[in-house]
Amino acid sequence: MSDSFDETGKAIAKILLEEWDPHDAARRDARGAYDVYVEPLAALIREGADEQAIVDWLHEREKETMCFPSLGTQRLRRIARLLLGVKRS
Repeated sequence: MSDSFDETGKAIAKILLEEWDPHDAARRDARGAYDVYVEPLAALIREGADEQAIVDWLHEREKETMCFPSLGTQRLRRIARLLLGVKRS
């Protein structure tokens, strides 16, 4: 995780690595693997995205980078709620 992130960015990066982590980066100790996603997600949250918009965004990132069929989106709802909770912290 980048030290240049503010508290919101750090919280988002932590959720991506510890809760979402579709590439198993935490296990591989690839801590900055999702840093590129932090600012776009922070922007979505600041702009008032709802749970479905966050789910769709995460799902699109998975489809872009994963080489196996989609796992669907239901499991992403909890992660979207966590991410949306960042703006309230």
